[in-house]
Amino acid sequence: MHDKVDLMIKNGLVVTVDAEDTIFDHADIAVRGNLIVSIGSDLPYSANVVIDASTKVVLPGLVDAHMHETLLRGFCEDLPLMEWLEKICWPKDRSQQPHHSHAGALMNQLEMIRAGITTFVDIWRYPAEGAQVAEQSGLRGIFSPQIIETPAGAGESLESTCRFIEEWRDRVPGRIYTWFGPHAPYSCSAKLYQEIAELAKHYDVGIHTHLAETHAEVERIRAKYGMSPVQWLDNLGVLGPRVLGAHCVVLSDEDIPILKERDVAVAHNPTSNAKLASGIAPLLRLMEAGVRVGLGTDSNLSNNRLDMFTEMKTAALLQRLALGDAAALPAHQALRLATINSARCLGLDKDIGSLEVGKKADIILLDFDQPHLWPLLRGRGGNVIAHIAYAACAADVVTTIVDGRVLMRDRQFLTLDARTAKDMVSAAAYDLIERAYGTKFDR
Repeated sequence: MHDKVDLMIKNGLVVTVDAEDTIFDHADIAVRGNLIVSIGSDLPYSANVVIDASTKVVLPGLVDAHMHETLLRGFCEDLPLMEWLEKICWPKDRSQQPHHSHAGALMNQLEMIRAGITTFVDIWRYPAEGAQVAEQSGLRGIFSPQIIETPAGAGESLESTCRFIEEWRDRVPGRIYTWFGPHAPYSCSAKLYQEIAELAKHYDVGIHTHLAETHAEVERIRAKYGMSPVQWLDNLGVLGPRVLGAHCVVLSDEDIPILKERDVAVAHNPTSNAKLASGIAPLLRLMEAGVRVGLGTDSNLSNNRLDMFTEMKTAALLQRLALGDAAALPAHQALRLATINSARCLGLDKDIGSLEVGKKADIILLDFDQPHLWPLLRGRGGNVIAHIAYAACAADVVTTIVDGRVLMRDRQFLTLDARTAKDMVSAAAYDLIERAYGTKFDR
């Protein structure tokens, strides 16, 4: 008589991303409740739900360490960051209404499920809208309301953030988290950052902020305060192990030791940084210094898609180009950036980021029975990791599981209605553009 479990994934090529980068061929994964209880061949369990993975590669769910659940993409393109913010983002953000955020959350979370992203860090407006969608979608999300003082009206306030944290921090334990999200050193004051640091300790939550993203930002902060953005936040007493800095592209030789000493985590966003011409972050220098670094997509405005496979490849290619070293950031390191390293940046690596017994069942399946993923060479010295990092894409994901719950199976969404969401997204996008810019489209 076999023991009963809730879910069995059968006969897959299982890439665990554990400490030894263990790979199991023709293996099963048994899930009871929201936890992995066994990994191996011919496991002695029966299950309520069985998924055949015989032509699939099985991975831990991808962890997007920095994104915004924005509504618009492909609109007003091809500008550097600061001009893009002033001409595009601030008018739009001031015009944002809760129903725009709700539609954006539906679109983004459907895209993430489709792309195998099981955990994400969102820094955006009206966070309760995104959290409500996540409650339904089943994704694991950290919501850090984007607080902006300058320009006025473009972001959330400290007061609205505290109300959100009070309402949501215990509502979906272990899956929906609440953090603070001061936008950046050029849009938030010293006083605000210090107040947030104290409140984050009070609520025992993290802080997510944009940091040292461009030369223009660094020059602005240095002209105003006589030091770099990293040094400024450090002098304010803000930096610490619960801080996640997005981008960190423009760092001085003094900045990296500070990030290491304070145990600040960094979310690297290579595609967005390249698209906005912000620069190439010193990723390998950060990693060699022992700074926790994960991988993010940034928003659909600046990327324009949420594809962590693209981020793996782009991260590797940009480092090689910058350093003139074809061996910089090999495939297995790129994969770890998108999984266990991102989880470590969020303080969740004991629960997610790798496939191991006792961890939460955040699992994705990739269809490798496709020409762009041939030939698949199995066994020692095989090429599955290279295929994941350099050849695979979001469209290859066929099944997405979070906390043992199947959110998408065989490319069919099970928790959100994509057809209804599409109509809502379209209507909300037209409305937001008209409110922000006065532009009307012939529909």
